[in-house]
Amino acid sequence: MNSILRKSLLAVIIFSLGFTGCDKVKFKVVVESEGYTIGLSMYSLREMFKSGELHALDYPAFVKETFGITKVDVWYGGFPKEEVDNPEFYKKLKSRADAEGVEIFLLMAGAVDVRNSEPADLKAQAEKFFVDVDRAVMLGSSFVRVFVKAPTGGDRAAALQNAVTAIQVLADYAQSKGIILAIEPGASDWTKDGTFLADIARTVDHPSCKLMPDFGKMLDVDPYEGTIAMMPYAVVVSAKTHDIYENGELEHFDYPRLMKSVTDAGFTDIVAIEYEGKNLGPVEGVKATQKILQDLNK
Repeated sequence: MNSILRKSLLAVIIFSLGFTGCDKVKFKVVVESEGYTIGLSMYSLREMFKSGELHALDYPAFVKETFGITKVDVWYGGFPKEEVDNPEFYKKLKSRADAEGVEIFLLMAGAVDVRNSEPADLKAQAEKFFVDVDRAVMLGSSFVRVFVKAPTGGDRAAALQNAVTAIQVLADYAQSKGIILAIEPGASDWTKDGTFLADIARTVDHPSCKLMPDFGKMLDVDPYEGTIAMMPYAVVVSAKTHDIYENGELEHFDYPRLMKSVTDAGFTDIVAIEYEGKNLGPVEGVKATQKILQDLNK
């Protein structure tokens, strides 16, 4: 199927015959769409949460009304500090999202520290994130985003083994709760490399251990090859943008090249906008990124 047909709306007409005294022909039209779904990362609006312009509980409604987006992630930095450990806050946030028809698909958590090779420490580091998995369940989310903080320099194989040991523990717990880990690049030199993260996912080989390419987090290595390496294990893509110029060009990235790697991999899940630029305000930056992704999703 060529790319135009693959991205177009397909009308499938199904004929069925019924016999109730005379022949009747019934038509059922099923409309299917292909391509990725555009979501939003809460981090894009961080300045609005910081200033008090937007409250976390109003976030789902704001995103739907402002951008028409109904798939969002959430980030602890956007929550009131006094509510982070309050289970009732998570229940209330989910209720607000449900009322708007918005899905909180992912909770952003921190970095699993695997710098110490002692098995007991690696297990303890993984267990610190059990609470994030539990909170994701309260939010009705499918994913928990984590980083992996690996040793700096040294033996790649040893760093990989440390990561595998810890992530296996966390993935087992996530699976028991119906949650999938989405490992994002960052937090250490090794883990800014998409090929290293692909090796983690390949070695762990676990249904609850998947990846989340983030273009910006791989800038120090290679965002293009890193994205390609991660895509076979990707369940979410973080569409990082920095400054966006009037001609539609982006600082740092060749977006058509990046998104071609995503679509060539057959990815049809959520591509979440994560605007980090400074030359546009948060709303304008999200809208500009949204337009770029919409134009490339054809």
